[in-house]
Parts: sequence; structure tokens; C-alpha cells
Amino acid sequence: MKDIKVLLVDDEMAFTASLSRLLARRGFDVEISSDGLSGLARIVQGGVDVVILDVKMPGMNGIQVLSEIRRLSLPTRVILMTGHFSLPDEENTLKSGAFAYLLKPYPVLKLVELIERAATRKMSVSES
Repeated sequence: MKDIKVLLVDDEMAFTASLSRLLARRGFDVEISSDGLSGLARIVQGGVDVVILDVKMPGMNGIQVLSEIRRLSLPTRVILMTGHFSLPDEENTLKSGAFAYLLKPYPVLKLVELIERAATRKMSVSES
């Protein structure tokens, strides 16, 4: 599946640079934001199919960004990634509308499949 716009929102620039290259090689159109507030501003502009959010960031964290995306009823699908897995956080974010909650590092091929599934879900919701 081509033409999927992915936004990576994470304060760890080495991680986002590396993941961005890997996803771009697999045909995704990738953008990067280094914090939750700028990521949310980019999402509000539209055109983002899937956002991959770090859970723990200074300022606006990933869970707060997810909450704001849902409050605004934006069609973007959200995948949360964290280096500090928490079962209560996973349960809460999935109930709040996250597409997935993943532990870093996550296998790239599986992440590609998740992104494609999330984008397909986003497109089917947007078209109805």
C-alpha cells in the first residue's frame, strides 16, 4: 500500500531519524515532529493517515495527544510506542481509541503491517 502519510512524534531524534528511513524505504511518506504539541499541530492540518506517538515526552505526552485527537474527532489512526510498558496505560489508551500500544523497539516488518492496517481502517472510516 503506497501513499500512506505517517507522522512520527518522538523526542528521541536518533530513533525517529532511523525509523523514518526504514519506513520511507518501504514506501511510506514520513514526517517527523519532536514533541507532542508540534505533532498535534501537524495532525490538525490534515493529511496524516497514521501517527506513531511516543508515550513519554516532555510537555504534551503521547497519551495527551491521543486524547486531543479523539476530542477533535480527527480520523488519524494512532499507534503509541513506549520504552516503559505499562498494562494500565495499554488498557487505557486502547479504550481511548489508540490503534495499538507497542513496546520499543518493535520489529519493523510487524510495524509496517500495523501501519498498513491502521491506514486501511482510517480510509474506510473517512469514506463512510
